[in-house]
Amino acid sequence: MATATKELNTAEIAYAAINETEKVEYISYIKDISNKAARNAEMSLFCKQTAEAEGTLLQAGLVYRAIRLNIDLFKWNRCLELAVKHKTHVDTVLAYRKKYLEDFGLEESDNVFLQYSKEISVDWTTIQNKINMELENERGK
Repeated sequence: MATATKELNTAEIAYAAINETEKVEYISYIKDISNKAARNAEMSLFCKQTAEAEGTLLQAGLVYRAIRLNIDLFKWNRCLELAVKHKTHVDTVLAYRKKYLEDFGLEESDNVFLQYSKEISVDWTTIQNKINMELENERGK
């Protein structure tokens, strides 16, 4: 009940009382997020409301965080769709997708990803700089 109403302190105490350490740590992480929209999105995600979480992020203009949410959920087509639609972080999506496939010893088989991979180069330094800039801008919102 406390998580549904976004009462983080109450939820944290309740989960601590029943030794749900991972949930307590995640709620603590959520409480430390300074951006209200990002915090609300993480709480929606905690409540397994992924579409609501993504919508909250996009409505607040937190496109990178919405893309990252889908990367973390391995929703690769949605990641790429968002990146292309918002004309940002296509290289980020391609890089994380490539790393994911390499980690599992797989080859890219999705034609859309193959096409974008031919058109867009992946440079982790550039990607990390873009991500850092996004996170810095987010702190200012």
